Amino acid sequence: METDPLKLAWNAVQTPVKTNKELSSMLIESKHPVLKGIRKQFTIEIIGWSVFLLCYYTMFDGDQKPIAINILLVVSMLFALIHNVLGYNFSKNLINGGTIKSSLERYLSKIKVYATVSISSRAFLITGFLVFFTYNINFTTGKYVLLAGVIAVSLVQLRWLFLLWTKRLKVLNNTIMEFSVEKETQ
Repeated sequence: METDPLKLAWNAVQTPVKTNKELSSMLIESKHPVLKGIRKQFTIEIIGWSVFLLCYYTMFDGDQKPIAINILLVVSMLFALIHNVLGYNFSKNLINGGTIKSSLERYLSKIKVYATVSISSRAFLITGFLVFFTYNINFTTGKYVLLAGVIAVSLVQLRWLFLLWTKRLKVLNNTIMEFSVEKETQ
């Protein structure tokens, strides 16, 4: 009889049974649950950014701003959308190596680049929005305080994104190191 309640609870959990057909269907790109979620998010973002791009010129006085500022805004949004496409393609091709360790090492090198692109695209998007919406504004003390608040929130967001990627990379690096330690102890 088992006296450890945690082990008892673990043993009592019913493992969902999947047939080979169900497992095979999950490997198909259109059926993969994670990729389906990424596609859904990507579709929502494309629709949202497209609606904004269709409306910004008249609703937010884009016609009264210099062409360079309009281009900056559009390019920063396109950069964010390209980042999402890269993320989707990146998520499709995770396994790329003969062993788990070599696959993880390749994944780590790719994800470092992707993390940099992720943070850069967010910073570029924030910059594009700030430049667009602050151009030709007569600033008062209240508007400066509001702008400082928006910049502070943006910096907190960028810092959080940086810490999130740092944590992900550290966990992945530790996992790879554990493979090396296990091989040495065998």
